[in-house]
Amino acid sequence: MFLTEQELKDTFWKNYNYSGRAIRYQFESSIREGNADLVTVEMFQNNVQFNSFEFKLSDIKKAIVQAEHNSKYVHKSWIVIPEEKKKLIQDKYTNILNEIKYVGVITVEEGGKWTMIHRPFYRNRVELNQEILKLMLLKF
Repeated sequence: MFLTEQELKDTFWKNYNYSGRAIRYQFESSIREGNADLVTVEMFQNNVQFNSFEFKLSDIKKAIVQAEHNSKYVHKSWIVIPEEKKKLIQDKYTNILNEIKYVGVITVEEGGKWTMIHRPFYRNRVELNQEILKLMLLKF
């Protein structure tokens, strides 16, 4: 069981990006008021893809709202939660997530294994955002 959101974030990141899948990334990225916990620029099927991640131990509703706000600036927006919250998502939030469409859910076990339990739709057109553009320019 994770004691802090930082532990969840660190464990997920170490296991998500072990192969360097993120070309660029920024924690606490100001893509919106209040910041996204993590934004990545990744190559996926020979295309650049922007992702945002919100990490929460408990307030799932808040995480969904934040991820939904992030979603207009990224191709896929995610909430990342401890594995023991999986049933809560399935029982209480699946309908909401299906309506939002662009928010997915990843669970993380204590050992770091992560699993996508709700796949978001891919947003083809994203709004331009200065923070993401800065990330892009730093690499390319």
